[in-house]
Amino acid sequence: MRKILGSRSAMAKVIIRELKALKKRICTSAPDCNKKNGKSCCIQRKKKIEAVPVVLLMDRFGYVKTVDNSVYERNKEAADSENKQIVPCMSDGKICLFTDDGQLHLVKVSDIPYGKFRDKGIPVDNISNYDSSTENIVYITALESIMDKKLLFVTEQSMCKLVAGSEFDVSKRTTAATKLQEGDKILYLAVAEPETTLVLRSQKNYFLRFATEDIPEKKKGAVGVRGMRLGDGELLTDVWQLNNEKEEIIMIKEKAVHLNRLRIANRDTRGVKK
Repeated sequence: MRKILGSRSAMAKVIIRELKALKKRICTSAPDCNKKNGKSCCIQRKKKIEAVPVVLLMDRFGYVKTVDNSVYERNKEAADSENKQIVPCMSDGKICLFTDDGQLHLVKVSDIPYGKFRDKGIPVDNISNYDSSTENIVYITALESIMDKKLLFVTEQSMCKLVAGSEFDVSKRTTAATKLQEGDKILYLAVAEPETTLVLRSQKNYFLRFATEDIPEKKKGAVGVRGMRLGDGELLTDVWQLNNEKEEIIMIKEKAVHLNRLRIANRDTRGVKK
């Protein structure tokens, strides 16, 4: 003992020997221990929780929760009627909340309560920077579902653009999703589908239909290009993205307007009065 205490090198050898013995005992007793070349590894890795598909449900009051896919399927009719947003996602993914003032709020799915179908959930304001008193959600989607797609933006002042979904894979919880002109708001936001046409409607019931592919792809920090030529102080009120599978009909002063039958014109024109 005196020899050990009187020599730093002897003391170091004893400490190293004791630590190696302790390290070996901890490793070989670990359930995840793997032996390589006859020697046990000394790193016990925590098992990663496997990601599974879930469904996000948001009711009209902004309360959110996630449920298992099978739970949603068993309660599909009630879920579809009681919730204003239904978003398939992965348990380790992120949810994108796009608001009318041009902001993107990202929410981790793991931060959203997971449970039973009749659980109340939690206000989305409580788990994100979204403020329901000052902004409105215009589009909600899972980040992974838009990574290889393009998003179509249309504003009240008729500014349009396509943006690659991968641009919204950011680390910040809140970021600008687009650049807006003064007083403008996002009116319509959705995935741009192939072989579709866009119909814009103004406050004075002018309608303009043109090919979605006529809208250029821009960066998220760009304003975009003009869709319809508007009168002074006039704004857009409605936007439809049409395909050939479903006919869209609206009523104006008890008169039916068949949107799919509108003549396809050029972007940046006035359109037709209805």
